[in-house]
Amino acid sequence: MRLFGKLRTYFRRMDLRTKVIFVFLIIMGLFVYRLSFSTHYYLVELQGQDKINENINVAHRLFYNWVEQFNLRTDSLSRGIGHMGPGPDSFNQLYLETEKWGNLRPDIFFYIDAGGNIVYSCNNTYADGNAAGAILMSLHSVKKALSGIEAAGIEILPKEMIGIEGLLEKTRILLVPTPNASQPDYHVEESAMAIVSAKPVQIDGIVTGALVAGRIINNDFELVDLLNRELNASATIFMKNIRISTTVENSRGERAIGTLLSTPVEEKVLGKGERYLGRAFVVDDWYLTAYEPIRDVENRVIGALYVGIKEGPLLVRQRAMDNELKLTLFILTLIFVLALYWLYRAVVIPIRKLSISALRFARGELEVQVPVSYPNKCWEMKKCESPECPVYGKSTLKCWLVPKKEFCKIPNNSENMDACAKCEVYAATSGNELEQMTDAFNFMAASMREYTESLNALNNELEQKNTELTDRKDELECQKEQLIALNRELEESMRALDDSQSIIYALAVAVEAKDPYTRGHSERVADFSVKLAAAVGILYDDFETIRGAALLHDIGKIGISGSILRKPTTLTAMEFQQVKKHPAIGERICSSLKFAKDMLPIIRHHHEHFNGKGYPDGLKGAKIPIMARIVAIADAFDAMTSDRPYRPGMTAEQALGVLEQGAGGQWDPELVNVFIRLIREELQERSASLFAEKVEDDSPVI
Repeated sequence: MRLFGKLRTYFRRMDLRTKVIFVFLIIMGLFVYRLSFSTHYYLVELQGQDKINENINVAHRLFYNWVEQFNLRTDSLSRGIGHMGPGPDSFNQLYLETEKWGNLRPDIFFYIDAGGNIVYSCNNTYADGNAAGAILMSLHSVKKALSGIEAAGIEILPKEMIGIEGLLEKTRILLVPTPNASQPDYHVEESAMAIVSAKPVQIDGIVTGALVAGRIINNDFELVDLLNRELNASATIFMKNIRISTTVENSRGERAIGTLLSTPVEEKVLGKGERYLGRAFVVDDWYLTAYEPIRDVENRVIGALYVGIKEGPLLVRQRAMDNELKLTLFILTLIFVLALYWLYRAVVIPIRKLSISALRFARGELEVQVPVSYPNKCWEMKKCESPECPVYGKSTLKCWLVPKKEFCKIPNNSENMDACAKCEVYAATSGNELEQMTDAFNFMAASMREYTESLNALNNELEQKNTELTDRKDELECQKEQLIALNRELEESMRALDDSQSIIYALAVAVEAKDPYTRGHSERVADFSVKLAAAVGILYDDFETIRGAALLHDIGKIGISGSILRKPTTLTAMEFQQVKKHPAIGERICSSLKFAKDMLPIIRHHHEHFNGKGYPDGLKGAKIPIMARIVAIADAFDAMTSDRPYRPGMTAEQALGVLEQGAGGQWDPELVNVFIRLIREELQERSASLFAEKVEDDSPVI
């Protein structure tokens, strides 16, 4: 720490020239040290990663375009089956047409019927089509096609299927494990990766079978050679972790078929299904590599697509750039040494002069001026004749530091152009940073008095404004008291508005006015709801809540078209969807009313069904608020017993029968039983009253 303190003190006492040289040498040393790292990062890592990323994206598009082309050609064949009929001769004729496909001609070409029996194969005639069909139906694409869904993509064909088709020799891969493989294995791989396209065949709308075509990728180099030509990069297709098609050559100059993925690549690409970017030594050169997972029709990772570019050309470019930069650095160092002396005279000496003048100014010498080499008499060059101009007669002040006063405007000019813009010094020699700093210091001293006077004038103006603000404050205090009084009146009005029960009736009447058939409906629903609530033990304090909610339960119909509400026929599905919105609309309308806060769940859920098939939220059973279930029963009963434009009203007994049938489905069964008992007791009392009145009317007069 003591050494560090001494170095810091020594560096602080250095003159400016020594500090500049010291810092420059440190910067140049760091620049030389980091030069090769920077160019390597930019050319090899940054550009190389961009290039390999671009290559794997192009390879991905070409690979799946190959799959899509195969699928489109298979699709064109499948459409011909409906015209020719699904017979062996028809399929043989279709297979002959694939000769035009060139390098996409299928290696397998099946037709399997809905029962899983192979009717036709281009490679074999099956005595037992069911046994072979069972193997073919293990493919996910075939299962989808037989269920009526077209399927196309990459699949791995099992060894048994390849064997019965006689394609083992074509697809067989001898594994050659890489040195860093976790578990070397030298067996022969006889399964195969293939492009598979399966099309359902329908006759009279019924799936009668599936046409299946496949192109085996094992030992097929069409695609990888295409990628090599298009991208100028090596390319490989892996089935699982086995190289089955490649442009990469082994040490013998042969295609390196059968080698395995390294463990890190296998874990990330096959295990996690992610892209892998890396660097690898292949045969005799370093490559930048990229691996992309290949997925089957079920989106499972079954292989990998690889592209690689040589690192050598990038390293050659890096070395060339290093040499150019080193030459440039040498030239810059030479220029710096030559310019250092000039910088000393142009920077250090003026700064010393400025520091001496600043010390004099600090001692109170306000008339001090920093000496300049080339004084400019701007006032003479502009032919300024006004003694009020701050630069008049002062050769040490430059005109770009002059404040823009009225006397600095060009007379008789509509735009009042700044006169300093016409000054030759202002336009041509505005000065460097040190000259501008010197000019600023000189101008600061010369304009100190002017600023002081301006501040005094401003202070007087502020005092006047302060007096005006004081007067204004009294006026604002008076307005504040008036606003407080008005606010109290407004709060009292809002409180009275919240407590007014007449709002309920006004809103209910507004709804029923849109539909004459529902006039009085809300009032009757409110009466039924209160009676049922009392019968099931709802507290008396909640009667006003359920009554208010019953009165407002259809308030949301304000937002429904009157033509729909008054329609004399059954509503269409679209119209009924509009009507189903009224509970949510009603909730939104009433949400701003303080007295309706406890009514909102009843208004929203009075059309929910006990079995969960209602609206708007599909609540079920006890999740529906009990008061909403009560209003739902009262609403349904009154609606069924009221006349509507599209039907006459039911009798009370008929409506009770409907409620009894819907108990447990649309309505709460326990509440329905209580409601039926209440209505029937009311009907019996009404009948007894009518009978008594009739007996009284019929009795003889004595």
